[in-house]
Amino acid sequence: MEEPSVHRDRLSGLPLSLIHHILSFLPMRDVVSTTLLSKRWVDLWTTVPCLNFCETMQRDEDGGTGREDNWTRTERSRIQNFVNRALILWKGVTILKFKIDIKCSCSSLVSVSDVTAWTCFAVRNKVEELEIITTRQCWAPQCLKSCSSLRKLSLVGCNLQFHGTPSWNRLKSLTIHRPLSLGSTYRISGDMINQILLGSPELEEFEVKLCDSYENLSIRSRSLKKLKMGNLLRSNNDKGSPLRICCPNLETLKIAGMICECLFSDVSSLIEASFNIYLNRFALENVDELLGETLKQVFSTFQHVEKVSLSDVCVQVLVATHKKYLRSALPSVKFLKLNLGHEFGDVIDLLGIFPNLKVLLIKHQDYTRQPPDFNAVNYMEFESNLFLLELKTVEISSNFYDFSIFGFIEFLLKHAVKLERLVLRFFSWITSCRQERLFRISEKLLSMPRSSPTAKVILKS
Repeated sequence: MEEPSVHRDRLSGLPLSLIHHILSFLPMRDVVSTTLLSKRWVDLWTTVPCLNFCETMQRDEDGGTGREDNWTRTERSRIQNFVNRALILWKGVTILKFKIDIKCSCSSLVSVSDVTAWTCFAVRNKVEELEIITTRQCWAPQCLKSCSSLRKLSLVGCNLQFHGTPSWNRLKSLTIHRPLSLGSTYRISGDMINQILLGSPELEEFEVKLCDSYENLSIRSRSLKKLKMGNLLRSNNDKGSPLRICCPNLETLKIAGMICECLFSDVSSLIEASFNIYLNRFALENVDELLGETLKQVFSTFQHVEKVSLSDVCVQVLVATHKKYLRSALPSVKFLKLNLGHEFGDVIDLLGIFPNLKVLLIKHQDYTRQPPDFNAVNYMEFESNLFLLELKTVEISSNFYDFSIFGFIEFLLKHAVKLERLVLRFFSWITSCRQERLFRISEKLLSMPRSSPTAKVILKS
């Protein structure tokens, strides 16, 4: 009688390449533990092309100052011995993915020399994807500069300071993050970014977070398709140093931080643009005018963009200067996301430059906590002949204390002739909303006239 299939070792019968693929999703401690499965698995882990060293360690709750040094030495020895022994026993040909992710409550647990030695091992074995995440500041070893096998590089807490231009001819994706915990000693300068772009002719995705200064920063690349720059910091000495972008094949652009001047010379392929800008009005004079000029150039250049996201600062500047900067329409924009911190009446003027808008998302936060007043703003005085004609979906997230939202909703329902779905979310709905107030809100929404017969209003918490 044939043995039941449940007793067969189907996992060991899989092709080696498939087993390696399965193991690539596991941390190395779990991969090494597979030696207990069967004889075939004793040395199988030594040939895996993906090495994922992820360690999370917390100090003992009752560990005092006297025990801290002992604990640190013990944990450092444990992680060093495991990683070093695993690398010594590894028999693979090349490394497809190499990841070091050390999360610990003690910044001195993993030394800079440890990270340097492990990174150099990956470089010697022609690593294609390298990711380093550390809570302690370390410097990227110079061997990384000449690693021509790299296709993807992600550095969090690892400072880049190369002398000259790196040789990353195959690099497709690059991520550089500076954690706030590392303080101001960690620097990513504009000049360093320019050198990186010069040495990465095939780079398609570039993300940098917490750049100390964008002075002399010029993003020029014919291969770049996605650019994300977060938490850009502008120093007081950066006056007259705009961020320059020239990427003819760029499709996605996301900029966040303390920045007010951008110059775009060629972004003809751009589809999605996001500006999450905040301003330090004490560092520079006329920041509103500078940002206004930048947004004016944005609207005149981004005629082909389909998705746009704007911060509250951008909305305020545009509304305040709408006679100057809202003359040019953006006919290609179908998706618009706004972060709003003031009355909804200001949004009406802004919607006028998006005549073919189909999806509108608004995140509104106003903590003035004024008493409800449904008739505070007369939205019906606005004309809507040139917009809202294509609008189909609206989602609004708002805190419960601002009731100017209802006049805006009434305006949308009256003029959006193709509206299909309007979703209204209130923050802290359950804890803040009294039953009588909920009844009044529902009654108000039901009484609003609708120009679209298929429009549905949905309340969510």
